[in-house]
Amino acid sequence: MYPDHDNFTAPEFEDIKYAHSRIAVYSHEDFIKHHTGHHPENSNRLLVSINAIKENEVNEKIDWMSPEPCDEDDILRCHTSGHLKEVKRACDESANAPQKMIRLDPDTVVCPSSYSAATRAVGALCQGVDLLLGQKEYSIVWGLVRPPGHHAVPERSMGFCLFNNAACAAEYARANYGVERVMIIDFDAHHGNGTQDIFYSDPGVLYTSIHQSYHYLGTGHIDETGNGKGRGYNVNFPVLAGAGNDTFSLYHKEVVAPIAIAYKPQLIIVSAGFDAHIDDPLCMLQVTTEMFGQTTCLIRAFANDVGAPVIFTLEGGYNLEAMSDSLISCLEASTAESFCETDVPMRGRPSPGAVETLDHLREVLKSHWDF
Repeated sequence: MYPDHDNFTAPEFEDIKYAHSRIAVYSHEDFIKHHTGHHPENSNRLLVSINAIKENEVNEKIDWMSPEPCDEDDILRCHTSGHLKEVKRACDESANAPQKMIRLDPDTVVCPSSYSAATRAVGALCQGVDLLLGQKEYSIVWGLVRPPGHHAVPERSMGFCLFNNAACAAEYARANYGVERVMIIDFDAHHGNGTQDIFYSDPGVLYTSIHQSYHYLGTGHIDETGNGKGRGYNVNFPVLAGAGNDTFSLYHKEVVAPIAIAYKPQLIIVSAGFDAHIDDPLCMLQVTTEMFGQTTCLIRAFANDVGAPVIFTLEGGYNLEAMSDSLISCLEASTAESFCETDVPMRGRPSPGAVETLDHLREVLKSHWDF
């Protein structure tokens, strides 16, 4: 059962000291050139965020990196050749389309520069893996990329996403560095159906997601735990609108942290979406700016405990100020010299629905995890 609120604290990682506090951040002008018109997922998301970061003191601890486009093989580990060709065809044909844009589905738009942006987005994550596992120069890397990726399934684009950046990075790490256990943590307010689909039968990638239930796409139910050898390695925590900081914290402390420690991933990839923010226009999870930073602190702490480097990749977030503020909060947490000891103040207890969801999840996964 859920512990008494007064005793609900973060794991005891306060004494950890990190080797260095600098991080690498990948971004590129091609991500800005991925034009989508008057669309929630547009270039201003990145422009406003990067400008805000560069005007903040945290910028002094960032090494900015320019990614190269990935190889096609880096995409084909997760996507079909037909899907790759369709994205490229649509981007080429958009040069002659009205307004220089084509819709791949009602939500997903491409322009002539989108293919370059999408391959650089995958490239940023793969090259970030090289920094973490090859050169070992950093313990944390961020990919401030567009288009986002976690809705892209093997055979098609959807939900603003062309290729699944996080999934491609996971497979790149396994193919090039012999990694046997990757953990993907998704705190975007929408369920990462594409990431789930790609690894649903694969115990080598543990996928966890908190997301707003009864929302786009309607996937991500508690009972979706994986298939075959992958059963138990897909962990969904759907929550109702208005869940807030308390439920967000409950999930990361009581589910993600203990499972991570038990799984002992060799690489952690975070699908970092900021549409759970209280001011976001598309979702209603009511999470504050500070909670995103605290979540980053917690992820950094248990990643350090298991010895896993972390790469964050940008997913959603559609209020420009809220997204840029939340990113800065996360980057400050990423560059702190030690684990953040102070929890974000709670407004109250997690909702009864969240506690019931936690109990249900424990029951469903009891043969796989003890948390």
